[in-house]
Amino acid sequence: MPAESPAPSTSRRTGLGYRIAVLIAVLLAASAIVTTLFSVRAVQSAMYAQTTESVENIHVAVGELISVEYDNVTAFREASLERRKKELESIAAPISTSLDALRAEAAVGQTTEAEAQATALEMLKTIRYGNKDYFFTYDRDMTAISHPDAKFQGRNLIDLQDADGKYVLREIRDVALSQGKGFVDYRWVRLNEDQPSPKIGYVFHYEPWDWIIGTGVYVDDIDAEAQKQLAAEQAKLSSTFDDVQFSQDGFFFILDQTGSVVVSPQGRDLSPLANTPSGQQYVDAIIAAAPTTDGPITTLDSDVALQGDQSEVWSTTISTFTPLGWILVSAVPEAVLEAPGRTLAWQQAGLSLIVLLIGLVSGLLLSRRIIRPVEAVTRAARDLSEDRFDPASLDAAAQRSDEVGELARTFQRMGTEIVERERRLREQVARLTVQIDRTKVEEAVSDIAESEYFLRIKERAEELRWNRREDSPTDE
Repeated sequence: MPAESPAPSTSRRTGLGYRIAVLIAVLLAASAIVTTLFSVRAVQSAMYAQTTESVENIHVAVGELISVEYDNVTAFREASLERRKKELESIAAPISTSLDALRAEAAVGQTTEAEAQATALEMLKTIRYGNKDYFFTYDRDMTAISHPDAKFQGRNLIDLQDADGKYVLREIRDVALSQGKGFVDYRWVRLNEDQPSPKIGYVFHYEPWDWIIGTGVYVDDIDAEAQKQLAAEQAKLSSTFDDVQFSQDGFFFILDQTGSVVVSPQGRDLSPLANTPSGQQYVDAIIAAAPTTDGPITTLDSDVALQGDQSEVWSTTISTFTPLGWILVSAVPEAVLEAPGRTLAWQQAGLSLIVLLIGLVSGLLLSRRIIRPVEAVTRAARDLSEDRFDPASLDAAAQRSDEVGELARTFQRMGTEIVERERRLREQVARLTVQIDRTKVEEAVSDIAESEYFLRIKERAEELRWNRREDSPTDE
């Protein structure tokens, strides 16, 4: 029986240990990649959320600060107007007293009512106070019966409008006749000036003669003082914005509805917003995205050069303060928001590489611990097939308490049984071979003895033996 050819040896790249090591490496690498990507995305999301929350809080805080300062300015203006109104009432109060005195003189016959009215109208025309402010008098039809401006004297001015198109005389009549007295706001052109200025008028109805008497004072000085205070608050805001820190290189500024910079951090040059095409597009995008009411906050990403000449993507948060028509803007470079994620990615990549190397070494050691007894079983199987199996070769593997040890012990028993069985089988075959050989000899002898040739030889031998007896001397 020809010997079997030895089984081909297993190469390192096709061995089970190599495959386990590669599998461990692939799993660790995949885990590292997934973990890194997840960590980077999580950090970026967290940074975006944190920065967004911080910026939104700053928007709320700045909005509240502006609201407080605006309320202060508004309160100052309203208090100043209220004082101005009270002054007008105080100035106008003696007029009614004077008119009552003239009417009393007419009642007792000291003068006629017509003379008393003429005296009153002349008096009203000549009264001056404050900054050459005056009184005017109209009848029920809103014809000027006493007016210091000759171009209005004697004219019906019911359809007169101010610079904003308001029918001032109609409103004056309505207030005087329905309320008895009150105030009217309008804009009027000063004498010898071209531009209208805000003015507040006080009117009252002098019922005895059915006259509508009034006066007005310009309040642009109050508005100028309010604007002065607002400008001071804007300067404070500029200093405040300089101290606002919500992200590296991030800053806060304010635009008006035309896109002009109202407030910017001190030392921050925002001229590119108006002097560069990308800056103008950025401002247009901000105005378009700005909420129309207070409270909501919107965001947009724009590619613009806000520091230096290098254009980059900026994450912009926008809110609105409608009383002043201001657009509150905060800008943070996109790269700043992504930097923590990139840093974490490199750190995670380095850590993953270390873990991968440790895992590979551990995997190789573990695979060798698992593969060695498997290799011993494999060699034992090969030796068994080549009739040189030694059960002692599996003693080390058989001492293991895991499945591999159970496999080694089982194969050891099986191999021993196979070797013993083969030994007994060979002995039986040897004995059978001897028996078979003896039987073949007997069969061969029988065949020879019974062959025709052997029979002829046998007859010839018998004949020769007979002839020898006949020729023997004993026979003579």
